[in-house]
Amino acid sequence: MKGVVFHGIGDIRLEDIPEPHIEDPTDAILRITASAICGTDLHMVRGTLGGLKPGTVLGHEAVGVVESLGSNVRNLREGDRVVVPSTVACGYCSYCRAGYYAQCDNANPNGLLGGTTFFGGPAIAGGLNGLQAEKARIPFANVGLVKLPDDITDDEAILISDILPTAYFGAELAEIKPGDTVAVFGCGPVGQFSITCAKLQGAGRVLAVDNEPSRLEMARNQGAEVINFDLEDPVQTIRDLTGGIGVDRAIDAVGVVPSVPIMGRPRKRPMSKRPSSTRN
Repeated sequence: MKGVVFHGIGDIRLEDIPEPHIEDPTDAILRITASAICGTDLHMVRGTLGGLKPGTVLGHEAVGVVESLGSNVRNLREGDRVVVPSTVACGYCSYCRAGYYAQCDNANPNGLLGGTTFFGGPAIAGGLNGLQAEKARIPFANVGLVKLPDDITDDEAILISDILPTAYFGAELAEIKPGDTVAVFGCGPVGQFSITCAKLQGAGRVLAVDNEPSRLEMARNQGAEVINFDLEDPVQTIRDLTGGIGVDRAIDAVGVVPSVPIMGRPRKRPMSKRPSSTRN
């Protein structure tokens, strides 16, 4: 089969690779029907996120059809159409049970200090082959794979693999209350969804900051008040637009160079449960 394979910084090749197979009882083999490129992939291509082994298949966002199942995947059938969350989690450790799936104790083969496990990442993140391929092995498929309704297209479903949950979680972390004025810094794909999610969570006004006219126009189409930082001082403009008060909440959707480990752990193990969702 074909896959997008990392061979070194700036050296990415579409080439023939071996087909995956069931290795553990909770695995599934997925035939990929849609995949996407993330900014995290670009960090690895550019070398700003190190540790990716040559030969690793890139990608952690996908939609596909289940081709085969391990014996302990009991909630899916072959032929099911599913979306793949970007992170991998066992579903039964204390972190997973509390809703902190990205902090799973068991998904990372490097052990408890390995950090978040995601597809197509560096060795410290589990070293799993990614989803920019014709097929992929999905560990803990009984927990990660989410069945899709027939009326949801691949192009729609791919957005809930990583990018929309990232934006929603950012808006959730901002603790937006009804009527709040929210600033969103960066109007790329995550920023656009952050505007949407801020409004879903009750924001009264959204101020969108960027310098790319097409992104600002898309933000304006969502009802955001746009600020081009190449043409005006964004801080002063925010003050002017808010009567000198400023915003109530801010979401940084610009993106930063990541550090390893990918994500830290809470200092104490969570005891209370949170709503079930895969966190980025």
